[in-house]
Amino acid sequence: MHSSRAQERMSKPDDARALRSRQALRNGLLELLGERPLHEITIRDITGRAGVSYPVFFRRYGSKEELLAEVAAEEVRNLMARTYPVLEAEGPDASLGAICAHIQANRALWTSLLTTGAAPAMREEFARLSAEYGVTGPRANPWLPVPLASAFVSAGIFEILVWWLAQPEDYPVQNVIAFLNHLVVQPTIFAKEITLV
Repeated sequence: MHSSRAQERMSKPDDARALRSRQALRNGLLELLGERPLHEITIRDITGRAGVSYPVFFRRYGSKEELLAEVAAEEVRNLMARTYPVLEAEGPDASLGAICAHIQANRALWTSLLTTGAAPAMREEFARLSAEYGVTGPRANPWLPVPLASAFVSAGIFEILVWWLAQPEDYPVQNVIAFLNHLVVQPTIFAKEITLV
């Protein structure tokens, strides 16, 4: 009977207890990342900080890197949920400001994520969501393949963000917005007449 209950819990990964455990594990990892690098953090450290048992971790994740990738992807989804409506309503300049404001407000989290190996997962999720938007939203450059534009925009944005977060905290955000605008947005979003062969 006990094993059937365990199987039932494992087959319902979205029940309230499982959701609480997942959130506790995410929070535990994030707290630990504020203290030391990922390679120094063990799964026992994460479960201890989260207040969940060691086996609970493996009901959901195969490794700490898998947990980190989930945290990173969720943060990118949060960013996109806040900034895409701004892009649609107010345009690219306002959207870049919203991106930078969100990251500045969550600087410690983004610094931890981007310096602990989560950057590739974040880039991938950003590119995936950008491609979805590019397929359904207006396109200034229809000649530019959506997957290519999404990958390019994602890579450019994240390179600039990683650079920015390595600067002193008082580095002017307006400079970052200008870099994003001139290096990423203008080359890809503003309409240009190009003939491909």
